Amino acid sequence: MGVRFPLGVHLFVIFKIMIWLWCLALLLILIAVIFLVEEFFNLIFRGYAPLVSSKNKILDEAVRQLISLDLPANAKIYELGCGHAGFLRRLEKATKNQKKYKLVGVEVISSVYLLAKLQLLLVGSKIKIVKKNFLKMSLKDVDCFYCYLNGPTMARLSLKLKKEAKPGAILISNQFELPGYEPLKEIQVQPTQRLRIYKL
Repeated sequence: MGVRFPLGVHLFVIFKIMIWLWCLALLLILIAVIFLVEEFFNLIFRGYAPLVSSKNKILDEAVRQLISLDLPANAKIYELGCGHAGFLRRLEKATKNQKKYKLVGVEVISSVYLLAKLQLLLVGSKIKIVKKNFLKMSLKDVDCFYCYLNGPTMARLSLKLKKEAKPGAILISNQFELPGYEPLKEIQVQPTQRLRIYKL
């Protein structure tokens, strides 16, 4: 005959579980509110691009294009406004047993940055995520950039790259043009989706 616990013990355990579930729900709500407030502020007052992930076909084609560039080992590759670092993750997976690149994701939204950092930690990724505004950090030694931004942000990025970019660096843009530069190549991936590749 098994050990029987009094009803009070069962209720206490259920009560503790309920408290933990409520705390978890409140934490998730708090994270969502922080994300929405920060995203709203960045969109309205700073003119940043909204958080929108690149589609899988675009990411796969961008990785193929980058690999075809035959960059040297230890080349620095930055994903600007990386979100959860979809491009860098795919690139890391595609080049796992080949060349090792220095992969850096740059994200300004705190909640997105923390979530990406946690996800990469859990899978043992070597990708480095930094919480910075890429328009206010040095981009001098970068060999290749990937970005999915918006028109106004691309215009500001273009001005920064004209001053700082390493001659011959490559920029792969999902969808948006880089003002002041002619693309080396434009690839229509889907009817409404294209990649533009620039040499800086």
